[in-house]
Amino acid sequence: MSVKTAQTKLIQLGYGEIMRPYGADGKNGPKTKQAVRTFQSDYNKRFNKKIKVDGIIGPETRKALDHARNQVGKRGTRNFKISEFRCKGSGKLPSGGMDNNLLLKLEELRYRLGDKAVVINSGYRTPAHNRRVGGASNSQHLYGKAADIVVRGVSPSRVYREADKLFNGVGKYNTFTHVDTRNGKARF
Repeated sequence: MSVKTAQTKLIQLGYGEIMRPYGADGKNGPKTKQAVRTFQSDYNKRFNKKIKVDGIIGPETRKALDHARNQVGKRGTRNFKISEFRCKGSGKLPSGGMDNNLLLKLEELRYRLGDKAVVINSGYRTPAHNRRVGGASNSQHLYGKAADIVVRGVSPSRVYREADKLFNGVGKYNTFTHVDTRNGKARF
């Protein structure tokens, strides 16, 4: 795994703000090492592990990055608690958790928008709740693959433009933006 790949994974897990202003530049500088140390410490706490907290992107940390990315749909990320995605009608989540790619891309969007808070208005919806709110019969919310979001301090138009670069499904509304990880591209 290259340094740039590790940096991208750190951004997708919510550690991008630590690496500012450099981001995923492929250089293993002090900001990247700080982000890695923070990730390593957080990983140990969240997963009850004991990987070395040294700021080095070695084999153990590479494995931990991949493991954490594979668990975000059940455990959340640094900036998104999984509870934020619970159905507003029933409080439930999909049995297999939210789609990992949805959360990883939301973190990347958050980073691209200057680490502004992203508010989840709607995440998962049970079929009954989806009907109550007038959702589409094939809504990606039903599968844990969608979120309706507001980014504090950022216009829905700007959110849409950045989301358009990351998500397969993007919808622009007056007060929020819909994003999803469906198969195929959809814009509305």
